[in-house]
Parts: sequence; structure tokens; C-alpha cells
Amino acid sequence: SGCLVKAVETAAQREAFIVGKPNRYMFDCVVSEFNIDPARTIMVGDRLDTDILMGNNCGLTTLLTLTGVTTLDEVKGHLESDCPARQSLVPDYYVDSIADLLPAL
Repeated sequence: SGCLVKAVETAAQREAFIVGKPNRYMFDCVVSEFNIDPARTIMVGDRLDTDILMGNNCGLTTLLTLTGVTTLDEVKGHLESDCPARQSLVPDYYVDSIADLLPAL
């Protein structure tokens, strides 16, 4: 999709405004509409570079499910890094599967 966005930007001679993850625009719209408290909200996802990054950007608690492309070794690498950009990809919690949450509900 990045190639298509760049083509449209070039044709329109304007820079696109991205509203999807990890941009916080989508979350800000939901907060304003439904009066959500970020301190009481958790972002659950299976990708570090979209779901977890968005949650961290929005001040949410983050939970990674290891059913997607992300591995625990990848998380550990980011955790041990001194790079702030890599640190922003580290979730607060992780589970092997979203099914692991069912007993807590």
C-alpha cells in the first residue's frame, strides 16, 4: 500500500495524512467520541510495529499475542536495545494466544 500512497501523493502533489496504525489519529477520534480513559484501556495486537507501537504512542497498556508475525525473541531484542525507537515497540505484557485471556474474563 505504501507504493500506492506514494503514487497518489506524487499525482496530487500533496503529502498523505495517514490515519491508520500506528498513528494516534484514529484513537484520538474514538476518545473524543466515547470519552475513553487511556489509563483504563488496553491495546491488544499481534504486531509490534502497528498495534503495540500505537498503544504505546497513545499511553495505553499493551498486550502482545504471539499468534502473529512477532516472536518473543524479537521483543527481547527491542527490550535490551538502547534505541528509543526500538524501546517503543516493547509491550507491557504478552500471551501465547488471545485464548489465554478467556479465564481472566
